[in-house]
Amino acid sequence: MLSFFNLFSPMVYEKVNQPVEVLAAFRNDRTEPMTFKWGKKYYQIRKVNLVHSEHNGREKVYYFSVSDDANAYRLSFRTESLKWMLEEICEAT
Repeated sequence: MLSFFNLFSPMVYEKVNQPVEVLAAFRNDRTEPMTFKWGKKYYQIRKVNLVHSEHNGREKVYYFSVSDDANAYRLSFRTESLKWMLEEICEAT
């Protein structure tokens, strides 16, 4: 799992900007992504690290910084189109 100590190891950031399929739970007025599928591979989300939103015109976009046991990912959810995107990956090297 990503930890404080991983912050000091080399990281590789990659912009992706590709659609993904997301399995999410809706709990206590919040959305919690649990798993996403990118290409033919499934990624199990272990932790939601940060959630924030911004407006893009009249559309509200939610951003989720999440991590699995090895890497961190930034997912976005667009409220008008109801589409999920994988924005970027941060891989520990």
